[in-house]
Amino acid sequence: MDCDSKILKNYRMAAMGYSLLVNYKGEEVLSCYDGSIPDLGFRYTSQTVYDLASLTKVLATLPLTLILLDRDEITLKDSISSLNLFTEFKNIGKLTIENLLTHTSGMIPDKPLWKIGKDRYSYLKGIDEEAERAIPYTQEWYSDLNFILLGFVLEEIYGKSLDRAFRDEIALKLGLKYTTFNPDFDKSIIAPTENTPDRGLVWGKVHDEKSYYIGGIAGHAGLFSNAEEISKLVFSMMDETLFSQSTFLLSTENRNKYVGGIFGLGWMTKTERPNNPSKSFDLSGFFGDYSPFGSIGHTGFTGTSLLVDLENEIQVILLTNRVYPTRENEGHIRFRRLVHNSIYRSLGVGPFQ
Repeated sequence: MDCDSKILKNYRMAAMGYSLLVNYKGEEVLSCYDGSIPDLGFRYTSQTVYDLASLTKVLATLPLTLILLDRDEITLKDSISSLNLFTEFKNIGKLTIENLLTHTSGMIPDKPLWKIGKDRYSYLKGIDEEAERAIPYTQEWYSDLNFILLGFVLEEIYGKSLDRAFRDEIALKLGLKYTTFNPDFDKSIIAPTENTPDRGLVWGKVHDEKSYYIGGIAGHAGLFSNAEEISKLVFSMMDETLFSQSTFLLSTENRNKYVGGIFGLGWMTKTERPNNPSKSFDLSGFFGDYSPFGSIGHTGFTGTSLLVDLENEIQVILLTNRVYPTRENEGHIRFRRLVHNSIYRSLGVGPFQ
């Protein structure tokens, strides 16, 4: 694949901008970007910053959790009650760090928490209501509620807000300039997201409502970055800069095979389809056809995705703003698969070796 690929051109013709970065065996082998929004005077560049949506889960909340695990400050089986946190809520105490990371809490995928109240107490109250009906370790059901709650847990343990913990433990250490919550740099380098009925054009502010109404800082969404810095962050998770290799590898194992699932610790894993696929199993379709089982990654609602093939040392970062001007755009779903397939064929890596 190259930047003149028909796949990329067709996607651009559908009025969707993108950034694509591919690393192979530690070297950058492809960097493409294209697109513009004439009405806004906006053009995409290699440095365009995107609202990462749910990539926040694996690029901020997960590494902050793994740092604590690596320091022996938490264990995966620690429950919220054993950590003596949020004792005023009677239902979330049974949930473990592992439940939240692997989406085995049993809680529903989503809930408009901001309608209860736009503060942490209200969000905890809403999550606690769902936890009452949840039975941990009985199913895999991908849920933002898990990572919102995990973000609150991290804030308690670190003793600071999630954005400050990310800044102090990760961004400053790695020299990341554009990977942040609530970006304060000029929005001319930030891809706009949706033109919404209630908020107007969302540009430079987090798109996800649950994150937005609590200040743009949450465990499930709110992080912004560009392809170059995402690559740097992912490599830092793999090369012992942030934590030990054993801790990283622990996160990459599919821990949910017993319920027909795909999740490791935060990561989606490419897994052979079982007889009893979980409710979340088909989320892993974005990996495409040629990446091997055991590859890890994640997707984001705004059109972002990350694929990491540990076996073949391939890393694919694909960022789009598919929610501009409306979230009804769904061309990114097939686009991801086509891009991943083409990259593997062009590298000569895959089952045809």
